[in-house]
Amino acid sequence: MKRFGEAKLLENNKVVFAPSVVLEQEFRAVIQVAFDKELAEARKKLGGSLDSTITQQQAIQANEWDSFLPSKKVLQLNIQLDEAGRKAAQNRVLLSYKFDEKNQGKITLWDVYQRQNVQGRNEIHNRNSEFTQNQAQEIVVHRFIDYWVETQSKLSKQDIADIKQAILYKNYHDGFATLIGIAADIHDDVIYLKELAKKVTPAEVKAYYQKHKDEFKRISRVKAQHIAVADEKTANMIVEQLKKRANFSQLAKQYSIAMDKNTGGDLGWIVHDTKNPTWLNSLAFVQKVNIPSRPVRTPAGQWEILLITEKEEGYQPADSESVRYVASQVIARQKMINEYQGIRKSLIKQTDIHISPILKTQMLSLEKDVMIVKPSEEHHHH
Repeated sequence: MKRFGEAKLLENNKVVFAPSVVLEQEFRAVIQVAFDKELAEARKKLGGSLDSTITQQQAIQANEWDSFLPSKKVLQLNIQLDEAGRKAAQNRVLLSYKFDEKNQGKITLWDVYQRQNVQGRNEIHNRNSEFTQNQAQEIVVHRFIDYWVETQSKLSKQDIADIKQAILYKNYHDGFATLIGIAADIHDDVIYLKELAKKVTPAEVKAYYQKHKDEFKRISRVKAQHIAVADEKTANMIVEQLKKRANFSQLAKQYSIAMDKNTGGDLGWIVHDTKNPTWLNSLAFVQKVNIPSRPVRTPAGQWEILLITEKEEGYQPADSESVRYVASQVIARQKMINEYQGIRKSLIKQTDIHISPILKTQMLSLEKDVMIVKPSEEHHHH
């Protein structure tokens, strides 16, 4: 929190729910799990639902929306109410409720609006009165849970504050984990990881390569034959014969229009070339050994059938860009994980942790390792 600030740890933009709304939602979720039976009993006393607590409802009529929403003729970059719309929404009561003599209130259009993410706000801007009223009723449910917690749960104000603080700390942790890349998918664009990867030295890359050389294996060259024909019909006919175990070399001599037909379409060895890949190179290195390819139309307009007869493995060059990318990504992730675990251990040592005996058998180790997923060369190219 001190290092990155709340703004970076808690996502707060025009798309997602506001952090305060997320905190409220998570607090109520905890309460509903912890006091499920008690809350059900409280609702049963009210007839099984909270309908009896609603004293008045007044959904927005079609002719009212212009009082709150910007004109449809105005192009908005963001879905939001203007100043006049906010004031009008704050004064427009959707429903009134009463839990007891001391606990009663009103839900306004603004109460509903400010608790929405972009999809919810879009529904309101689309003048969806039913959605808006349903959301108002949902807020009554939320306020009832808050009312029940304060008056019947036997939780003290300090207990409630502690639960909310714990949730806030969890959200800080989740935000921190996402920011540095712990919670990120291998394909996510994590700026923190990018910066760490930039700082990886050639010496570190070389050391990683030498220790993990098997990770950089690749097909270095393949031996191939081909049959070239002028049209797809002939190519398909040849493929059908190959499926019946016809001899590839004999078919090449019989049907191929290439200069190498007399040698059975022998192409010799094709070397792996990522810098200047041709259609032939691209196909040859994904084709399985001794399984003819489907007919492929070449850039020259003829049709080719390719057969790979041998493959030889080698290693990507230690100084190649692919090696540098993969190694720097893995090294950066390891540094990030070490940093994360170091911070956790430090905080755990500073904290007085008490775990209920009934939870100890379910408790995962606080020092559990984080798995490092290695990026693929394909991910780098794309």
